[in-house]
Amino acid sequence: MKNKVGIGSAAQTLEILEILILAGRELSLKEIAQKTNLHISTVHRYLSTLIDKGYVRKLPSGNYKPGFRILELSNYVLQSLDIREIAHPFLVELMNNTKQTVHLTIKDGYEGVYIDKVEGPETLPMMSRIGMRMPLYSTSFGKVLLAYSSEEEIEDYLRHVPLKPRTKNTITDPEKLKEELRKVRTLGYAFDDEENEIGIRCLGVPIFDYAGKVIAAISISGYFLNFEGERKENLILELKKTGENISNVLRSRR
Repeated sequence: MKNKVGIGSAAQTLEILEILILAGRELSLKEIAQKTNLHISTVHRYLSTLIDKGYVRKLPSGNYKPGFRILELSNYVLQSLDIREIAHPFLVELMNNTKQTVHLTIKDGYEGVYIDKVEGPETLPMMSRIGMRMPLYSTSFGKVLLAYSSEEEIEDYLRHVPLKPRTKNTITDPEKLKEELRKVRTLGYAFDDEENEIGIRCLGVPIFDYAGKVIAAISISGYFLNFEGERKENLILELKKTGENISNVLRSRR
């Protein structure tokens, strides 16, 4: 029963938010209550939560409008979709050139999220899928996204995320991880040496927007023996070239 009440409350809160967005103007408490068929006290309680989270603004008139948090999140979603659309042909080309599986990933909170994947013919079956969340500290793309974060963001990450071993190679010491992130920034790429999944090695590079901010990462993953010696160096060159090409397109769309 408690779960049903919670689901109902969430649905009603979202309905209020949707009404405010679609109205195209400020609405009074009474108008919102009428449109939702909810009691004024109930609407006021839900609005208070939305205001607290930044999704709704209460104006000096006492009326309500959508908050700036919605704009922030919508831009984030649109940017992610835009990156995927731009990057996909380059990911396919990278897969064709390397025969390895290619991923496009963004940072969401303390995790990475796959937003595109192109399966390569020379790789072992992998658990990755679009929409899947993965740790940042044990993956090549994650280390890239962390490495280009501010020192404050890295410290915040380490305070909130326990570095649990996913394999025997996972970096679990915060100081060693920070040293690894400095190395990533110096080299311009990250290496996952079977740190997230035994038998799988990965390389990752950053994607920059027009302002020089890292907004995503691309990675290639495959059987660990394919990531050694001269072949590894060639994979790094192909990956860096692809990252630069995608970044150049994003810069040109300013």
